[in-house]
Amino acid sequence: MSEAAGPLRVPRGLAGVSVADTKISKSASDGSLVYRGYPIADLAANASFEETAYLVVNGRLPTRGELRAFTNGLDGRSHVDRRVFGIMRDLGKQAHPIDVIRTAVSALGSLDREKTVAGEEASIQAKMSVLAANSRRVPGGQRPRLPKEGLGFADDLLQMLTKREASGFERWVFERVLIFYMEHDMNASSFTVRVVASTLADPYAAASAGLASLKGPLHGGANEAAMEMLLEVKDPARVVEFMDKTFREGRKLMGFGHRVYKAFDPRARLCKEYLKQMVERRREGAWLYELCDAVEREMWERKKIPPNLDYYAAPIFYLLGIEVPLYTPIFAASRVFGWMAHYNEQVEENKLIRPDSEYVGATGLGYTRIGERRS
Repeated sequence: MSEAAGPLRVPRGLAGVSVADTKISKSASDGSLVYRGYPIADLAANASFEETAYLVVNGRLPTRGELRAFTNGLDGRSHVDRRVFGIMRDLGKQAHPIDVIRTAVSALGSLDREKTVAGEEASIQAKMSVLAANSRRVPGGQRPRLPKEGLGFADDLLQMLTKREASGFERWVFERVLIFYMEHDMNASSFTVRVVASTLADPYAAASAGLASLKGPLHGGANEAAMEMLLEVKDPARVVEFMDKTFREGRKLMGFGHRVYKAFDPRARLCKEYLKQMVERRREGAWLYELCDAVEREMWERKKIPPNLDYYAAPIFYLLGIEVPLYTPIFAASRVFGWMAHYNEQVEENKLIRPDSEYVGATGLGYTRIGERRS
């Protein structure tokens, strides 16, 4: 566009605007989602978390040797410096878990001694799960729960999050949910990471910015809000009454709607089935599945808005005995792999992201002495 024509105007929130070419992942309005060309349902049925993380970060599925090296690399970097735990502890029990993790990641930027960008990224990826699991414990004055040797990424994170013993199927479900949270094309936090990466700031700065974006209830905080809503309703028989009141007061129902998916979110559809199977195998918790289904049906009947991943991930976490304030930290522990993939892709063919804006404020004003001003 010529200089005379002025800047290109785009919709608010960049809705429908493509801002980059990417090979990492793609979601579509028809309910499809691919990671590096692989349908999400295929990965959910067959891949481990570590395989999927390698795929997202490196662009292809690993060989047995590559997977072993990748896993060993994460294990070897999972130790968190006691000074980082000290900073987390000093923030106090009132600190928001995402604020705690964000501060800890910033501290890692000064304390880590990695010599390469790849090493810095691996360090953040390895430590994020430890920081997430301890983002309430340590500020609350408790001792940190640490990784255990010999466990996979998902199993290790789960044992740090809760002392409840999960069944083999429940651990498998938790790993699926982590895979779903790993990546989702140009979401708010990944775009934030790319903006920071475009300045050539280091991965610690980019991850800290991603965490800041994740704190908002319209992005990462939605899973917590969805669970709090479900616990407020409690009874499927109260769904109609609750929704009447919610919409009358002009409030949103968290866990529903998505910028891309208009008919269904494939991740939510899979999680709903996992939740149903968990309840059937445990022979308890049927009320929660029935409640989720009732709210979903009523929302579709009224507004034709489908549930998203957060809506069905939340009750899965709840049945696993995980505290609600840790739901968004779990998101971060997984999404960091997607963030680093976006960081690398941005830097590879970098151009500073610096959009324009249309000024709509006042013009032609003159300075007035303070004694002559009116409020």
